[in-house]
Amino acid sequence: MTTLILGIGVGLFIILSLWVLAALIFVISLRVEKKVGVIAILLVSAFTIILINVPRASEKPAPTESKVYDRLFIWRITLLILLLISSAISLIGYIKFGLVETVRPVRISNWVF
Repeated sequence: MTTLILGIGVGLFIILSLWVLAALIFVISLRVEKKVGVIAILLVSAFTIILINVPRASEKPAPTESKVYDRLFIWRITLLILLLISSAISLIGYIKFGLVETVRPVRISNWVF
């Protein structure tokens, strides 16, 4: 069985992340009017060609005799629940105390030129 990241293989994930990074650099270089974006596209194209031609692992899955059980599943789910609860509480606190806070204008009484 191969290692998957977000449902795709490691090699494809690396290639996609390189292209996303190159597109981001290209868009930023258009805004600052530099030629770095073209260089980034050419560099990522070369890396893509190299990564496509690199030998890959065997297509046949390796035989497994024993099943591997995740002994930390309950602790990971508990941690996930605690993180979700703390994120919700902090978001509510940010909205209540940060965004909704009223700011009253102060009258400027002395003008100095």
